[in-house]
Amino acid sequence: MTKFIKPEIQIKSKLEAKSKKRYLNGISSVLHCHHFITLYTQLAMDAEETNLLEEVAQDNFYDVLNKYFVEHNISDLQEKAEISCQYYSVLGLGTIDIKYISESSAEIVSKNSHIDKGWVMKWGNNDKAVNFIGRGYISAMLSVILAKPIGTFKTYEIKSIVKGDNETVFKSIKK
Repeated sequence: MTKFIKPEIQIKSKLEAKSKKRYLNGISSVLHCHHFITLYTQLAMDAEETNLLEEVAQDNFYDVLNKYFVEHNISDLQEKAEISCQYYSVLGLGTIDIKYISESSAEIVSKNSHIDKGWVMKWGNNDKAVNFIGRGYISAMLSVILAKPIGTFKTYEIKSIVKGDNETVFKSIKK
């Protein structure tokens, strides 16, 4: 009987004393704070610039995940998927579970989205989904896992904790 051993992410964390910068695996990182994310998400929504949040998240997380897999010599799709889910949590974004991935689409579920739960705590429910950072992360994650160029996937929220659902469900489609 084959038994899959769940890989564990390796994080090297360093705080630079003088600059107070936090580095995760050598990359300057700001860990999630739902208070600030909800504020700048609302600003982006007011300015009708939410695509900017998604694109910046996708650009940055693509590089972070790709660098990690190259440095740790990880090419197995299942291992990439597992590590990517763990990395989402390390960044303080919540938890995600991959329901399925194919070459053209994917479905990812978050029962614990810190962005969504932070929004609800701060302002209550909203009639529109607000997890643009999560969408960018998932689009990047899928491109890296499947060895596709950045921007291959567009991710949508088909269910959202902010909208009153029990979980956030991300649906990604190949562009």
